[in-house]
Order: sequence, then C-alpha cells, then structure tokens
Amino acid sequence: MGCKCSVEKYFDSLPDDVDIIDVSFKNLNYLPDLSRFKNLKKLYCGGNYLTSLPVLPNKLKELYCSFNKLSLLPVLPEKLKYLNCSNNELTSLSVLPKNLKELYCFNNKLTSLPVLSEKLEKLNCSINQLTSLPILPENLKVLLCFHNKLSLLQVLPENLKELMIFANPINNIILNNNDLKIINKNIKTLNNFRYLYYCLKYRKRFFGIMEPIIKKRYHPSYLYNLKEEDNLDKKLGEW
Repeated sequence: MGCKCSVEKYFDSLPDDVDIIDVSFKNLNYLPDLSRFKNLKKLYCGGNYLTSLPVLPNKLKELYCSFNKLSLLPVLPEKLKYLNCSNNELTSLSVLPKNLKELYCFNNKLTSLPVLSEKLEKLNCSINQLTSLPILPENLKVLLCFHNKLSLLQVLPENLKELMIFANPINNIILNNNDLKIINKNIKTLNNFRYLYYCLKYRKRFFGIMEPIIKKRYHPSYLYNLKEEDNLDKKLGEW
C-alpha cells in the first residue's frame, strides 16, 4: 500500500459511513482527504512515515498515530477521547479537546504541554524536554513523566494512583495524601544509585579494606566472646 495509487484505491473502496480505519504499518508517507468519512470514530495510522495528517473528522474519538515522523498535529476534534502520538518528532501539541481522557505523547521533542482536559485520566509525556507541567486535572490517575527536565513537581491530584518521575532533576515535590501505588522519585534514589555505582567501580579497593573486618566479625570465634547478658539481636545487628 506504499505507493500513492494503492493508498487512493484503498480509501476509495471504503464506504462513506465507515467508523474505523486501520492503516497501521503500511509504509504510508501520506493520508488522503478524510472529509467524506463523517462517521469515523477511530483512526489507526501508526507505524508509517507520515509527516502530517489531513483534517480530522469531527466525530473522531480515538487517534493512534504513533511511530511516524509527525512534527505537528492538525486541529483535534472536540469529541476526541484518546490520543496516542508518541514516538514522533513533535515540538508542540495543538489545543487539546475538553473530552480527552488519555494522552500518550512520550518520546517526542516537546518542551511544554498545553492546558490539559479536566477529564484527563492518563498522561504519559515521558522522554521529552519538558521543564514544567501544566496544572494537573483532579481526575488524573496515571502520570508518567520520566526522562524530562523537570525540577519541580507541583501538587498532585488526590485521585492519582501511579506516578513515575525518575530521570528528572527534581529537587522539590509537593505531595498531598495520595494513595500512590508507584512513586519512582530520583530524589531518594539518585544518591543510592550513585553510591552503588562507586561501590561497583571501586569494589576491589573496597573489598581489600573491608575483607579483614568482615572475616573477623563473621568468624565463629566471635560467638565465644558473647556474654550471657549480651543482647544477641543487637550484637548480630551490628555485624
């Protein structure tokens, strides 16, 4: 379907009232006019070589256009509820529809996000160049924003259940009493990873220093020196 004639032929064969079009992974470098598909609800066009999209039908509710070469999105229909535009070359997003519930825009070149829909429940904006996030809607349940340039994470929504923010230079997080299942905060883990890195890097020198101490403390003769009144749990804990 890669050639222009095949693309046109395929779309010409579709009835006007079609509600789903799937042209994923067809080696397409363009999409023809979609204006006659007034009942189109779902459009799958991911995994191609698209650099732009045509005007989208007003009734479209789901758009899957990931893994392309898009640098800009067209005006998004107000009824759109699901948008996956990840793995493209987007530097910005157009105004987001008020009904949008899920947004996946990871692995692009975004430096900012537009105002988010109040109905948004899932947001994955990871692997971009974001320095800040817009106000997060109260309905948001999943927020994935790792591998960005965020230094501050604002107050999180009460309904948030999943949060992944590692690989950011974050030095301040404002938290409510959220029932979080996953909190990957590099604030607490960065030093641990750094410590682990240097332990591994200089492990030979470390073991050279610590080996005599370890042998002494773990030697069976150590047990003979324990007094009857000694707290065994405390002694073992000091090992």
